[in-house]
Amino acid sequence: MGVQQTLAGFIVLTILSTSASAADQQRISLKEAVARGLDQNNQARAAHFQAEAARSGATAASLHYLPSITLEESWTRSNLPVNTFMMKLNQGRFSNNDFIINNLNNPSPISDFRSSVTMEQPLLVPAAWASQRAATRSAERQEALSEQTRQQIAFHIFSSYLEVQKARAHQLAAQKALDEASESRRQALIRIKAGLGLKSDELRADTHLAAMEQQAISAANNLTLARMQLALAIGGKPGDEMEAADPVQLKAPQQQLEQLLQLAYQKRQDLRAAEHGKQLADSALLQARSAYLPTVGAFGSWQMNDQQTLLGHDHDSWTAGISLRWNVFDGFRTWHTSSQASASRTAAAEMLEQTRKDVSYQVHEAWLRRIEAEKRLQVARTAVAAAEEATRILAKRFENALATMLELLDAQSALHQARANLIESENYLVLATGRVYFAAGQFLKEVQQ
Repeated sequence: MGVQQTLAGFIVLTILSTSASAADQQRISLKEAVARGLDQNNQARAAHFQAEAARSGATAASLHYLPSITLEESWTRSNLPVNTFMMKLNQGRFSNNDFIINNLNNPSPISDFRSSVTMEQPLLVPAAWASQRAATRSAERQEALSEQTRQQIAFHIFSSYLEVQKARAHQLAAQKALDEASESRRQALIRIKAGLGLKSDELRADTHLAAMEQQAISAANNLTLARMQLALAIGGKPGDEMEAADPVQLKAPQQQLEQLLQLAYQKRQDLRAAEHGKQLADSALLQARSAYLPTVGAFGSWQMNDQQTLLGHDHDSWTAGISLRWNVFDGFRTWHTSSQASASRTAAAEMLEQTRKDVSYQVHEAWLRRIEAEKRLQVARTAVAAAEEATRILAKRFENALATMLELLDAQSALHQARANLIESENYLVLATGRVYFAAGQFLKEVQQ
């Protein structure tokens, strides 16, 4: 008896200390948790920077038709006849003596400092235009994926928040079951002392009490883990705990199933990403085929040459022109690249169609699961009321020696299970409601209101 009382007292102190520590922990509402998570969660931040990188890539691709200007400074020293001949010409130092055969064949080493400014201006580059379109579509796709990631993170925070509420409810239910088990054991001992009970009643009561003690320990531990999971979801450090401040209240969807489907087709960001992926594949195919077309560009350069001085000016010269380049044959590489891009485009179209089907199924599933959750909650409430009444009647009958301890403990176990089912059903209905909004692409809008 002493061991049982000590263990029960330890469990009660553990639960009380957990409740006391909850009061000291930071409490947060669902709206605040979602806002903080979208700002501090590492996955959300990564998605933001991926979208930013894609936008920068699209901007860079749009600047292809701007001129490029290059500054260059070089130094060369040589006695190679051709090099010395050209360097003297560039420096404006060529003379009649340089035409002497011996000087041409065996020139003395000379140095050349060359300073140049070169400009290139694309005039017609079909691949650049296609590349810009592809980069724009890629940025749009990445932005859609980033927004979908935000939706997923918000829903994960919502689920973690519900887990804290559920774990706290289970802990309270476990404590209540523990109190009831302790009372049943006390009554069994009283009846034994009065000569009205059996030793087996005490043993059954001890076994039932031990089971309730184990459940109370697990419930307290589950609550701590749920708080840690919520803290991690909103960007906290490992070991941090966060307490849910207020019960989650989500209104029932006002739209019917068909309206939710249309809403999902308009708002689901993963569907938008698949559509942009198809457009990106279209642009990639156009880019591959543009290799068949010619490119036209202008170029110009101005240079100074000096024999002795960096940035010197013995002589200067300039060059300007226009070039046309047409890839007539490249060993069928362009043809195969186009075939590859065409196959990728077909694959993207298939993925888009599959995504539409998946979205439709997810909306139907979320809708049906919510209807199921409402019915389960009604049944669970009825079951708790029936179990409470049965336990009350059996407790009275046990006090009057009209029922056995086994019957009373069975009734208490059924009541505890019914309470646990009610907690699960209440949580499931809120979660199912959130899934409906998530499937329709409206989750963030609902929780941030």
